[in-house]
Amino acid sequence: MARILLHTLVFPPDANSNAYIFGDLARELKNLDHEIVVLTTTPHYNLDEEARRAQPMRPERGDWLLKSDYYGIPCYHIRVPRVKGGIATRLKTAIRFHALGFYAGLSKEFRCDVVLSQSPPLSIGLVSAWIAKKHRAKAVYLVQDIFPGGLIDQGKIKNPLLIWFLRLLERKVYKSSEAVTSISDGLVEILRKRVPATTLLRTIPNFVNTELYRPLPRNSDFSKEHGLDDCFVASYVGNMGNAQNFAPVMAAAKALKGLPFKFILAGGGIKQEALAREAREKNLENLEVWGYQPREVTPVINASSDLCLVLLSSHVKNFSFPSKIYTIMACGRPILLYGHPEADVSRFVQESKIGWVVPDGDAEGFCETLKRLSGDRETLDEYGRRALALAKERFTAKAVAHSYDDLFATLMGTGRKTA
Repeated sequence: MARILLHTLVFPPDANSNAYIFGDLARELKNLDHEIVVLTTTPHYNLDEEARRAQPMRPERGDWLLKSDYYGIPCYHIRVPRVKGGIATRLKTAIRFHALGFYAGLSKEFRCDVVLSQSPPLSIGLVSAWIAKKHRAKAVYLVQDIFPGGLIDQGKIKNPLLIWFLRLLERKVYKSSEAVTSISDGLVEILRKRVPATTLLRTIPNFVNTELYRPLPRNSDFSKEHGLDDCFVASYVGNMGNAQNFAPVMAAAKALKGLPFKFILAGGGIKQEALAREAREKNLENLEVWGYQPREVTPVINASSDLCLVLLSSHVKNFSFPSKIYTIMACGRPILLYGHPEADVSRFVQESKIGWVVPDGDAEGFCETLKRLSGDRETLDEYGRRALALAKERFTAKAVAHSYDDLFATLMGTGRKTA
């Protein structure tokens, strides 16, 4: 088996979806007898104090490099600012992580056969390739979302010189990697036009921890405590940022005031405070903004919900595939997706018959769909059962780890290369 270096900006005990994905993948690769080592940062995305206590970090080299143990996997953490912060803080974090990470990655502790990194940021792919070259290893770059394409399409990056530089960096990352993977066929089709023919390109989806995310009773002490037993509950759990559009929820909460509906928005992000303020100002007593929740609470929130929401801004389209789709599926809950109807994730939800899609811009249709589904328990249960079965069949950490295991074998010449 191979020695694998996982190079990632976020990893447990940090708390966000990409951290959890690489954490679970690390454990499964270890179960396949690979030797795993992790190079990451200190927690700065979502600070989960309980997770920090369970995975203590101790100084390894002065004050800038710390070490922890994650289920027997050695993890090295570059110290960065404790909060994600604004653009300036994020830039400082990225520069520090790349510079010190590259310096640390050259040492014998990180000797490896394969370096697997994940975006964001885009630039991590280049640093990983440099580390791989030093150790005569193979560089594999996992594209979680396509950058800078999404931001350029939004008009958030307009400077021609900056666009030229980012496009150049993107091409360099793909060219420097022996393999590029992405999480959906739609993303891979976009990448096919950008990744050199000499670089192996594969679709390997994200996955869900089916031991943590699982069906639970609809009514529980939790649902009773939060007043969720006697109403139709639609919940969103996840990041509250520019990729999400909460306008239809606000509109539906206003239109359904006085009826037995409740909306839960749980998660951290730049829109959290504004959403809470808007709910207060509009007296939306049927809408609650809870803020960030530990991931152990997510299955309970999903279980206490009749319908789980995925809310995407129109610009997202095929530039990402939210991993919350899989966590909802594993909890046996149906999905209501608000977003671009031609997005890869929209097609997946509709073709798999695990939920419904409302085109972005149709807030009235969103509200009408909620009202219709609230009276159709049989169909809700049917879609939830189908979602659970599909999650267990195709999107477990074990299944995805085997896909990476096959990719590593192909790169190292110990397996058969497949398209």
